[in-house]
Amino acid sequence: MNFSEKLKELRKQKGISQEQLAEKIYVSRQAITKWESGNGIPDIENLIAISNLFNESLDSLLSEEKSLISKHEFLYESRTEYDLDSPKKIDLKLGTAHEVIIEKTKNEKILVIAASNKLNYLAQQVKTKIVEDKRRMDVVVKHSEDLSDVAAMENLFILVRIPERFVAEMELSSELENLKIRDITFDAIEFGGKAKNVFVSNASGHIELDTNSNLNVEIKDAKGKIDINQIHAISKISFPAGQNYYLKNAGRFTRFVDSDSKILIGKRNLKDPSEPTDLIVELNGWKSEVQVLKAD
Repeated sequence: MNFSEKLKELRKQKGISQEQLAEKIYVSRQAITKWESGNGIPDIENLIAISNLFNESLDSLLSEEKSLISKHEFLYESRTEYDLDSPKKIDLKLGTAHEVIIEKTKNEKILVIAASNKLNYLAQQVKTKIVEDKRRMDVVVKHSEDLSDVAAMENLFILVRIPERFVAEMELSSELENLKIRDITFDAIEFGGKAKNVFVSNASGHIELDTNSNLNVEIKDAKGKIDINQIHAISKISFPAGQNYYLKNAGRFTRFVDSDSKILIGKRNLKDPSEPTDLIVELNGWKSEVQVLKAD
Protein backbone atom coordinates (compact mmCIF):
# COMPACT_ATOMS: atom_id res chain seq x y z
CA MET A 1 0.00 0.00 0.00
CA ASN A 2 1.54 3.33 -1.04
CA PHE A 3 1.35 6.60 0.91
CA SER A 4 -1.79 7.97 -0.78
CA GLU A 5 -3.72 4.75 -0.12
CA LYS A 6 -2.41 4.55 3.45
CA LEU A 7 -3.41 8.13 4.24
CA LYS A 8 -6.91 7.67 2.85
CA GLU A 9 -7.39 4.43 4.80
CA LEU A 10 -6.16 5.94 8.08
CA ARG A 11 -8.42 8.98 7.65
CA LYS A 12 -11.49 6.80 7.02
CA GLN A 13 -10.63 4.54 9.96
CA LYS A 14 -10.59 7.62 12.18
CA GLY A 15 -13.92 8.73 10.70
CA ILE A 16 -12.85 12.23 9.64
CA SER A 17 -13.24 14.12 6.38
CA GLN A 18 -10.44 15.61 4.30
CA GLU A 19 -11.40 19.04 5.62
CA GLN A 20 -11.23 17.85 9.25
CA LEU A 21 -7.84 16.23 8.66
CA ALA A 22 -6.59 19.44 7.08
CA GLU A 23 -7.69 21.43 10.14
CA LYS A 24 -5.97 19.03 12.54
CA ILE A 25 -2.56 19.32 10.86
CA TYR A 26 -2.98 22.97 9.73
CA VAL A 27 -2.91 22.56 5.96
CA SER A 28 -5.47 23.21 3.21
CA ARG A 29 -8.07 20.65 2.14
CA GLN A 30 -6.53 20.87 -1.34
CA ALA A 31 -3.25 19.58 0.10
CA ILE A 32 -5.01 16.51 1.53
CA THR A 33 -6.72 15.90 -1.82
CA LYS A 34 -3.37 16.17 -3.59
CA TRP A 35 -1.70 13.66 -1.24
CA GLU A 36 -4.58 11.18 -1.37
CA SER A 37 -4.69 11.30 -5.17
CA GLY A 38 -1.01 10.39 -5.36
CA ASN A 39 0.10 13.72 -6.81
CA GLY A 40 2.56 14.52 -4.05
CA ILE A 41 4.00 13.62 -0.66
CA PRO A 42 3.97 15.95 2.38
CA ASP A 43 7.16 17.60 3.57
CA ILE A 44 8.82 16.26 6.70
CA GLU A 45 6.92 18.51 9.14
CA ASN A 46 3.54 17.44 7.78
CA LEU A 47 4.63 13.80 7.67
CA ILE A 48 5.50 13.99 11.36
CA ALA A 49 2.14 15.62 12.09
CA ILE A 50 0.32 12.83 10.23
CA SER A 51 2.47 10.22 12.00
CA ASN A 52 1.58 11.65 15.43
CA LEU A 53 -2.11 12.07 14.64
CA PHE A 54 -2.64 8.48 13.49
CA ASN A 55 0.03 6.93 15.74
CA GLU A 56 1.77 5.45 12.70
CA SER A 57 5.54 5.36 12.22
CA LEU A 58 7.08 7.24 9.30
CA ASP A 59 8.47 3.95 8.03
CA SER A 60 4.96 2.47 7.97
CA LEU A 61 3.52 5.51 6.20
CA LEU A 62 6.23 5.43 3.54
CA SER A 63 6.80 1.68 3.25
CA GLU A 64 6.42 1.74 -0.54
CA GLU A 65 7.87 5.20 -1.16
CA LYS A 66 11.49 6.09 -1.74
CA SER A 67 13.24 6.23 1.61
CA LEU A 68 13.42 9.65 3.23
CA ILE A 69 17.11 9.21 3.88
CA SER A 70 17.80 9.39 0.15
CA LYS A 71 15.90 12.67 -0.03
CA HIS A 72 17.88 14.13 2.90
CA GLU A 73 14.67 15.21 4.63
CA PHE A 74 15.47 14.05 8.15
CA LEU A 75 15.58 16.68 10.87
CA TYR A 76 18.94 15.52 12.21
CA GLU A 77 21.88 14.09 10.27
CA SER A 78 25.52 13.24 10.86
CA ARG A 79 27.72 12.65 7.77
CA THR A 80 31.10 11.02 7.39
CA GLU A 81 32.97 10.87 4.06
CA TYR A 82 36.21 9.12 3.18
CA ASP A 83 38.12 8.90 -0.12
CA LEU A 84 38.68 5.51 -1.74
CA ASP A 85 41.29 4.87 -4.41
CA SER A 86 41.10 1.08 -4.89
CA PRO A 87 38.73 -1.86 -4.26
CA LYS A 88 38.81 -3.05 -0.64
CA LYS A 89 37.15 -5.52 1.65
CA ILE A 90 34.82 -3.35 3.74
CA ASP A 91 33.76 -4.36 7.24
CA LEU A 92 30.66 -2.43 8.37
CA LYS A 93 29.91 -2.61 12.10
CA LEU A 94 26.80 -0.49 12.44
CA GLY A 95 25.34 -1.48 15.81
CA THR A 96 21.62 -1.09 16.47
CA ALA A 97 19.45 0.86 14.01
CA HIS A 98 15.94 0.94 12.62
CA GLU A 99 17.04 0.83 9.00
CA VAL A 100 20.31 0.36 7.11
CA ILE A 101 20.56 1.12 3.39
CA ILE A 102 23.46 -0.02 1.21
CA GLU A 103 23.67 1.56 -2.23
CA LYS A 104 26.22 2.85 -4.75
CA THR A 105 27.51 6.31 -5.46
CA LYS A 106 29.25 7.51 -8.60
CA ASN A 107 31.96 9.55 -6.88
CA GLU A 108 35.09 8.21 -5.14
CA LYS A 109 34.06 8.73 -1.52
CA ILE A 110 32.41 6.29 0.82
CA LEU A 111 29.59 8.14 2.57
CA VAL A 112 27.96 7.17 5.87
CA ILE A 113 24.89 9.12 6.97
CA ALA A 114 23.27 8.63 10.37
CA ALA A 115 19.84 10.26 10.42
CA SER A 116 16.80 10.64 12.66
CA ASN A 117 13.73 12.74 13.25
CA LYS A 118 13.74 12.34 17.03
CA LEU A 119 17.36 11.98 18.17
CA ASN A 120 18.05 15.70 18.47
CA TYR A 121 21.54 15.09 19.90
CA LEU A 122 22.41 12.74 17.05
CA ALA A 123 25.78 14.35 16.27
CA GLN A 124 26.93 13.72 19.86
CA GLN A 125 25.26 10.33 20.29
CA VAL A 126 26.29 8.61 17.05
CA LYS A 127 29.88 8.68 15.79
CA THR A 128 31.38 7.01 12.70
CA LYS A 129 35.00 5.88 12.69
CA ILE A 130 36.77 4.73 9.50
CA VAL A 131 40.13 2.95 9.50
CA GLU A 132 41.82 1.51 6.40
CA ASP A 133 44.93 -0.24 5.18
CA LYS A 134 45.95 -1.41 1.71
CA ARG A 135 43.34 -4.17 1.44
CA ARG A 136 40.71 -3.47 4.07
CA MET A 137 38.49 -0.73 5.46
CA ASP A 138 36.67 -0.85 8.79
CA VAL A 139 33.59 1.36 9.22
CA VAL A 140 32.34 1.43 12.80
CA VAL A 141 29.25 3.33 13.99
CA LYS A 142 29.38 3.79 17.76
CA HIS A 143 26.61 4.92 20.12
CA SER A 144 27.22 7.00 23.22
CA GLU A 145 26.18 5.53 26.57
CA ASP A 146 23.13 7.81 26.80
CA LEU A 147 21.62 6.40 23.58
CA SER A 148 19.68 3.24 24.37
CA ASP A 149 19.35 0.35 21.94
CA VAL A 150 15.57 0.81 22.14
CA ALA A 151 15.85 4.42 20.96
CA ALA A 152 18.28 3.47 18.19
CA MET A 153 16.07 0.60 17.02
CA GLU A 154 13.09 2.93 16.75
CA ASN A 155 14.69 6.13 15.47
CA LEU A 156 18.11 5.67 13.85
CA PHE A 157 18.56 5.32 10.08
CA ILE A 158 21.94 4.65 8.46
CA LEU A 159 22.77 5.08 4.79
CA VAL A 160 26.06 3.72 3.39
CA ARG A 161 27.01 4.73 -0.13
CA ILE A 162 29.94 2.90 -1.73
CA PRO A 163 31.81 4.21 -4.80
CA GLU A 164 30.52 2.24 -7.76
CA ARG A 165 33.92 1.23 -9.15
CA PHE A 166 35.29 0.24 -5.73
CA VAL A 167 32.45 -2.03 -4.64
CA ALA A 168 33.96 -5.38 -3.67
CA GLU A 169 33.38 -7.72 -0.73
CA MET A 170 31.50 -6.40 2.30
CA GLU A 171 30.71 -7.74 5.76
CA LEU A 172 27.88 -6.10 7.67
CA SER A 173 26.97 -6.66 11.30
CA SER A 174 23.99 -4.93 12.86
CA GLU A 175 20.75 -5.41 14.77
CA LEU A 176 17.92 -3.72 12.91
CA GLU A 177 14.37 -3.72 11.60
CA ASN A 178 15.08 -3.17 7.89
CA LEU A 179 18.08 -3.89 5.68
CA LYS A 180 17.89 -2.49 2.15
CA ILE A 181 20.43 -3.43 -0.53
CA ARG A 182 19.66 -1.58 -3.73
CA ASP A 183 21.00 -0.18 -7.00
CA ILE A 184 24.41 -1.78 -6.59
CA THR A 185 26.70 -4.43 -8.10
CA PHE A 186 29.20 -6.18 -5.81
CA ASP A 187 31.19 -9.36 -5.32
CA ALA A 188 29.69 -10.35 -1.97
CA ILE A 189 27.79 -8.91 0.99
CA GLU A 190 27.61 -10.98 4.17
CA PHE A 191 25.14 -9.89 6.85
CA GLY A 192 25.44 -11.17 10.39
CA GLY A 193 23.16 -10.15 13.24
CA LYS A 194 19.40 -9.71 13.62
CA ALA A 195 16.92 -8.27 11.13
CA LYS A 196 13.18 -8.45 10.54
CA ASN A 197 13.03 -7.34 6.91
CA VAL A 198 15.53 -7.56 4.05
CA PHE A 199 14.80 -5.78 0.76
CA VAL A 200 16.96 -6.47 -2.30
CA SER A 201 16.24 -4.40 -5.42
CA ASN A 202 18.19 -3.79 -8.61
CA ALA A 203 21.21 -5.51 -7.08
CA SER A 204 23.70 -8.04 -8.40
CA GLY A 205 26.14 -10.23 -6.47
CA HIS A 206 26.33 -12.83 -3.71
CA ILE A 207 24.38 -12.05 -0.52
CA GLU A 208 24.71 -14.15 2.64
CA LEU A 209 22.15 -13.68 5.41
CA ASP A 210 23.56 -15.22 8.59
CA THR A 211 20.87 -14.76 11.21
CA ASN A 212 18.72 -16.94 13.42
CA SER A 213 15.92 -14.39 13.54
CA ASN A 214 12.81 -14.93 11.42
CA LEU A 215 13.23 -12.96 8.19
CA ASN A 216 10.91 -11.37 5.68
CA VAL A 217 12.92 -11.13 2.43
CA GLU A 218 11.58 -9.20 -0.56
CA ILE A 219 13.34 -9.50 -3.92
CA LYS A 220 13.00 -7.24 -6.94
CA ASP A 221 15.27 -7.31 -10.02
CA ALA A 222 18.09 -9.22 -8.32
CA LYS A 223 20.83 -11.31 -9.92
CA GLY A 224 23.43 -13.65 -8.48
CA LYS A 225 22.93 -15.71 -5.34
CA ILE A 226 21.30 -15.34 -1.93
CA ASP A 227 22.25 -17.72 0.89
CA ILE A 228 19.84 -17.89 3.83
CA ASN A 229 21.79 -19.46 6.71
CA GLN A 230 19.55 -20.07 9.72
CA ILE A 231 19.01 -22.35 12.70
CA HIS A 232 15.50 -22.88 14.09
CA ALA A 233 13.97 -20.04 12.07
CA ILE A 234 10.84 -19.58 9.99
CA SER A 235 11.16 -17.00 7.25
CA LYS A 236 9.41 -15.72 4.14
CA ILE A 237 10.78 -14.73 0.75
CA SER A 238 8.76 -13.04 -1.98
CA PHE A 239 9.45 -12.54 -5.68
CA PRO A 240 7.70 -10.25 -8.16
CA ALA A 241 6.18 -11.67 -11.32
CA GLY A 242 8.88 -12.19 -13.93
CA GLN A 243 11.76 -12.73 -11.50
CA ASN A 244 13.74 -15.75 -12.70
CA TYR A 245 15.01 -17.75 -9.72
CA TYR A 246 16.03 -21.26 -8.60
CA LEU A 247 15.59 -22.71 -5.11
CA LYS A 248 18.30 -24.90 -3.64
CA ASN A 249 17.99 -26.66 -0.27
CA ALA A 250 21.37 -27.58 1.21
CA GLY A 251 20.58 -27.61 4.93
CA ARG A 252 19.72 -30.35 7.39
CA PHE A 253 16.01 -30.67 8.25
CA THR A 254 15.33 -27.51 6.24
CA ARG A 255 12.72 -26.98 3.53
CA PHE A 256 10.93 -24.53 1.28
CA VAL A 257 7.13 -24.34 1.39
CA ASP A 258 4.64 -22.53 -0.84
CA SER A 259 1.98 -19.93 0.05
CA ASP A 260 -0.35 -22.73 1.20
CA SER A 261 2.41 -24.19 3.41
CA LYS A 262 2.76 -27.21 1.15
CA ILE A 263 6.30 -28.55 0.86
CA LEU A 264 8.15 -27.44 -2.27
CA ILE A 265 11.56 -28.90 -1.42
CA GLY A 266 11.66 -31.11 1.66
CA LYS A 267 14.95 -32.92 1.24
CA ARG A 268 18.37 -31.66 0.32
CA ASN A 269 18.49 -30.51 -3.27
CA LEU A 270 22.09 -29.92 -4.32
CA LYS A 271 21.57 -29.96 -8.07
CA ASP A 272 22.55 -26.96 -10.10
CA PRO A 273 19.78 -25.45 -12.21
CA SER A 274 19.50 -27.21 -15.54
CA GLU A 275 18.64 -23.95 -17.30
CA PRO A 276 20.18 -20.47 -16.96
CA THR A 277 18.72 -18.47 -14.09
CA ASP A 278 19.14 -14.91 -12.82
CA LEU A 279 19.09 -15.77 -9.13
CA ILE A 280 19.84 -18.81 -6.97
CA VAL A 281 18.37 -18.87 -3.45
CA GLU A 282 20.04 -21.45 -1.22
CA LEU A 283 18.75 -22.46 2.21
CA ASN A 284 21.37 -23.67 4.69
CA GLY A 285 21.44 -24.34 8.40
CA TRP A 286 19.35 -26.67 10.57
CA LYS A 287 15.63 -27.05 11.28
CA SER A 288 14.62 -23.95 9.34
CA GLU A 289 11.82 -23.25 6.91
CA VAL A 290 11.31 -20.61 4.23
CA GLN A 291 7.90 -19.86 2.74
CA VAL A 292 8.03 -18.77 -0.90
CA LEU A 293 5.53 -16.09 -1.87
CA LYS A 294 4.72 -14.19 -5.06
CA ALA A 295 4.49 -10.45 -4.60
CA ASP A 296 1.52 -8.61 -6.08
